[in-house]
Amino acid sequence: MSNSPLSSRAQAGVLLGSLSLLSAFLLFQVQPVISKFILPWFGGSPGVWTTCMVFFQVLLFAGYAYAHVLTRLRPRAQAVLHSALLLGAAVCLPISPDEVWKPEGGEDPSARILLLLAATVGLPYFVLSSTSPLAQVWFTRAVPGGLPWRLYALSNIGSLAALLTYPFVIEPRMEVMTQTRVWSVAFVFFAALSLWLAWRNGRVPESAPAPAAETAEEETRESQGLRLARALWNSAGRRLLWVLLPALASVLLLAATNHVCQDVAVVPFMWVVPLSLYLLTFIICFEHERWYARPLWAVLAAAAVVAALCYDSVDSNWSFKPFEWVWWEAPWKGRVWTIPFGAWMNYRVEVTVCFGAMFLTCMVCHGELARLKPEPARLTEFYLLMSAGGALGGLAVSLGAPRVFVTYLEWPLGLLAGLGLAALALAGAFLSLRRLWLGAPLALAVLGAGGWGVYELASDKLRVEPRVERVRNFYGTIYIDKDWDTGLENDYVTLVHGGIIHGMQNLGADYRQEPVTYYGHHTGIGRALDSIKARPGARVGIVGLGSGTAACYAQQGQAWRFYEINPEIVRLAEKHFTYLADARTRRAEVSIHTGDARLTLEREEAQKFDVLLLDAFSGDAIPMHLLTREAFDIYARHMAPEGIIVVHVTNSYLTLAPVVERQAEALGWGVTRIMTQSEGDHDSTDYVMVTKNAQFLKDTPAEEPEDPEPEGIPLWTDRYHNLFQILMKE
Repeated sequence: MSNSPLSSRAQAGVLLGSLSLLSAFLLFQVQPVISKFILPWFGGSPGVWTTCMVFFQVLLFAGYAYAHVLTRLRPRAQAVLHSALLLGAAVCLPISPDEVWKPEGGEDPSARILLLLAATVGLPYFVLSSTSPLAQVWFTRAVPGGLPWRLYALSNIGSLAALLTYPFVIEPRMEVMTQTRVWSVAFVFFAALSLWLAWRNGRVPESAPAPAAETAEEETRESQGLRLARALWNSAGRRLLWVLLPALASVLLLAATNHVCQDVAVVPFMWVVPLSLYLLTFIICFEHERWYARPLWAVLAAAAVVAALCYDSVDSNWSFKPFEWVWWEAPWKGRVWTIPFGAWMNYRVEVTVCFGAMFLTCMVCHGELARLKPEPARLTEFYLLMSAGGALGGLAVSLGAPRVFVTYLEWPLGLLAGLGLAALALAGAFLSLRRLWLGAPLALAVLGAGGWGVYELASDKLRVEPRVERVRNFYGTIYIDKDWDTGLENDYVTLVHGGIIHGMQNLGADYRQEPVTYYGHHTGIGRALDSIKARPGARVGIVGLGSGTAACYAQQGQAWRFYEINPEIVRLAEKHFTYLADARTRRAEVSIHTGDARLTLEREEAQKFDVLLLDAFSGDAIPMHLLTREAFDIYARHMAPEGIIVVHVTNSYLTLAPVVERQAEALGWGVTRIMTQSEGDHDSTDYVMVTKNAQFLKDTPAEEPEDPEPEGIPLWTDRYHNLFQILMKE
């Protein structure tokens, strides 16, 4: 053993720590890299990231299972088998997906995404995922009696470093193709280091594992609790918790990501932040038990869960009368106080509230998990079951929830489960007090309050409002609502995708062909379409169908082509709205093409559009892949010489107009902008028009925004775009 590089504690710590750090860095760096690479191919939906995440979680479980089995073999057999796997993974490089994986039409993309990932990063990721438990087993063999848990915390630090460097260092400085190549080179270095350490480990003589130093402490700690509680912590119960606790944390991670992306934007930053916080909880909880102060984290988690569940219910201006119950005449009695919550209800607060609740609840999940960790001899089994829980949670959110729920119920369900867990953790802390006469009543009070809170919140937050029709699929949640009691002359039918209205129709016979919401004659798209209304042979392209409101402008002899990625939108627009049918009645040629609009346009022959409207929304904004230079080159190929590209940039969080104006500059085309205010059936709108039509530009002078907007925005491409530069200040 003296001839082995792993023969000393210091050498083992440095070498295996370096391997754990590098493998974890590559493991989590590849996730945003490959996800961003394929995001434009599948419509920019949040489902792309959650599907990628479930793939990575399942493969992580497979890697841990492989490590668990491998460590049962003799060291030399381990080296031979692991070397063959490393060489096979190196053959799969580079990891850049081939364009043959691009989807063909409107099918559910989940299966294609999973197959794509398996073919490109599957084997390298599998090898990386097995490295952390293997390195810890090798450490315990090289240093009998040594504790490997800080090696696990070190690997989580590497993972966190990978995620934090991606949006701030890697993404702004490297194109995505360069990212895949650099990652592939780093993987070769990792494979070489792994090969060397695997063979050195094979030369370390086998020895019986030393008893863990923490066992006595654990027994002492357990002996201080109730006898009944200790009886419950049998081996089967512990194994079950090794699965359930990480499963809940995984559900919260993916549900929070989905929830925020639907409201803000589908970009890597919104993936990286929650995943970084999730990893941070592992680092804190597994570095040392002292960092998980049970009562503190349980109380914080409970408060954060209540805030996240109630955030959407707070009125923008909350009025109340303080001290109405006071019997004496206080000077403020009867005065109405108003708190303007609307002033701070923006994306920063929403992100903070949602991700804060996820972080604190995951702290309780992983803190309780760390309290249940076994002796080092059973660590591969521990990691195996822990990764199984993570994979089950991911499968539940990514594949199960869209098929079971018609809304995003997994988010409030996960929070309610987190509230229940926080109550149990706090009750457990009280039961461990030396004075049981004090701890037991406090524990019962906490359990009662927690149960009451879960019941009350569940009765409100799990209630699904009745609608005419609700559906959910890979692209999100959609519902149809008919308002029969508006107090107005006519009734309305509305299509809502996520939390955004994607179309509304006045059902009155005299008004049903009037364009409402974002499509009035005074808006940017209204002016563009009115400019060609007298042109019988005009051709119009619409990216994003919604309810089909824009078809109000379709005239006899005109050809209108709608591009819609979500087949459910097509079905609902035809079933519940008359815009498309009325356009056909007026003898306009209306066709609908299902699939990602950009990919469809890329394959089609030039359409010679007189007007092309970009009106597809993922969450609250146009998907980023529809606003890049490559996308505008495709649009330009399809335009007539005097054609107008109309971009709907209305949203709450991103200042997209400068991005479009920069694309117009790159094309050498003119640009104008029309902004309108909400009035009656018409919503506030913001449209940017890009065209070479000098007469249209003259007739439609640009309007200046009231608030200053970012300047010096670089040209967005598929491989480079920076969200931070266009986030709204308010």
